[in-house]
Amino acid sequence: MEVADLVDAALVGFDRKEKVTIPPLQDEKLWTDHEATRIGLLTNFAHSTPGARYTR
Repeated sequence: MEVADLVDAALVGFDRKEKVTIPPLQDEKLWTDHEATRIGLLTNFAHSTPGARYTR
């Protein structure tokens, strides 16, 4: 990717108020799916007891 293309794409992402800009990523759904999974994991890290698979 040419530097000018990278900068132009980054500026478009900035204008769209995207928190993360990954110019070579063609399928935006891959990123949104990744973020949804990450958030799902984070909410499950706050439990006060071990997961069932770790109990006897």
